[in-house]
Amino acid sequence: MTKYKAVQVRRILVAVDGSNQSVRAVKMASQMTKGLGAELTLIHVMNLREIPTLIAEAENGDVEEYGQMILGKAAKEAMLYGIEPKAILRKGHIADQILRFADNYKPDIIIMGSRGYAKLKGSLLGSVSQSVSSYAKCSVLIVR
Repeated sequence: MTKYKAVQVRRILVAVDGSNQSVRAVKMASQMTKGLGAELTLIHVMNLREIPTLIAEAENGDVEEYGQMILGKAAKEAMLYGIEPKAILRKGHIADQILRFADNYKPDIIIMGSRGYAKLKGSLLGSVSQSVSSYAKCSVLIVR
């Protein structure tokens, strides 16, 4: 019989964007965090290409406020499970920033929602979840 080394999950990173899949990812991560006694970190990255649109749509022009709102909603969801997550806000290319943060933070797993491209069934090249799952140095769980 082959002996396997037990996998320990101490750090969980969840990428959030405010979508329904993102909320599901936070719920799943929160349950895992609680059950495993791990720490939970939420990350939201504002895509630089979207910032001019966000500025135009924001009432006060504060782009960071929009990102903080997404992180705040995700944190409130985690708190329903008794989890106090850390929250990280970044700007730039979304997948790139998630991967850069993960390289420093060294999570045991990254959890993120899939995007709602039902007709494409994940064939959209360059999608955030596909890029992160392809290049992350740890396991990645995609929540649908």
